[in-house]
Amino acid sequence: MSLSDSAQPISGMHTAEEIHSEAPARKFDVVALLKTPTFQLVLLVLAATVFCFWPLFGTEIWHRWSDMEGYYAHGFLIPLCSAYLVWDKWDKIKDIKVQPQWWAVALLLPILFVTLAASRAIMPTFLSGLFVMTLLVSALFIGGPRWLLALTPAILFLLLGMPIFDKMIDTATMPLQIKSTSVAYYLLQFTGFQPLRTDPTVLYVPNFSMPLTVAAACSGLKTTIAVSAAAIFFILLLEKKWWMKAFVILPIGIVVAVFLSMFINGLRIGLIGVAADMMPEWSGNNFKMMHDISGYVALIVCFFILGWISRKVGYK
Repeated sequence: MSLSDSAQPISGMHTAEEIHSEAPARKFDVVALLKTPTFQLVLLVLAATVFCFWPLFGTEIWHRWSDMEGYYAHGFLIPLCSAYLVWDKWDKIKDIKVQPQWWAVALLLPILFVTLAASRAIMPTFLSGLFVMTLLVSALFIGGPRWLLALTPAILFLLLGMPIFDKMIDTATMPLQIKSTSVAYYLLQFTGFQPLRTDPTVLYVPNFSMPLTVAAACSGLKTTIAVSAAAIFFILLLEKKWWMKAFVILPIGIVVAVFLSMFINGLRIGLIGVAADMMPEWSGNNFKMMHDISGYVALIVCFFILGWISRKVGYK
């Protein structure tokens, strides 16, 4: 037998090319997916959730997220971050066995009924809590206890983009205005600009005739909420034990975010005072533009510092 004869494939066997050509192409079967009981449950719960919570998202939350001067302008990023938290752990989550808990319907239906009633009134904080409760119970209903446990961090993170901070904002705004004014005052005093403080939230610098008033919008609370949300996001991504993240790293992270935001905001106000003293001819639109731009710069600086701290404690 010649070498060429021995190179021929044995009868009944196929070459790799033949096997590859004979293998049927994998297709995404939409019909089969629609017939899957789990997917049907997801669609059913999703439709019920959208119907019940549309007044909350269609008006209240959309208005707050689109208001660039409001306290929830960062809200558009929260669902994306929440989705990333799931995607980051998806290799582990997808292997969890789906075990629907039909008894959870007894929890889900009353929540949706209360939501329909509450939607007739302006109750954004209450509705936000009901929305998160709906997602948690839905995860239990569709996937089971282990799916609920795996998805809970991402679901709870959604609260950071919802109007749950209204009472805290009303309470904390004035103290933060005063603290930010104090930081700016001492910075100006330290650098030799001889500021005059005539009110807890009003400063004067020698060469600028107008008062530098630290209004509610300049309290730094917007920056504090956004930076705190970023801190919690980075903490949830850390590869640490859950109890370590919940009871040690999380409290420290929030404290760091609050103090960092207060200091950077006070520094920002101080630098505005320096600019006003050195360029007293700046007024009107020029001064407003400098004020607005400095707010975004302060936020970016906070994020960079927060990212640096996160890398130091283990985030890759």
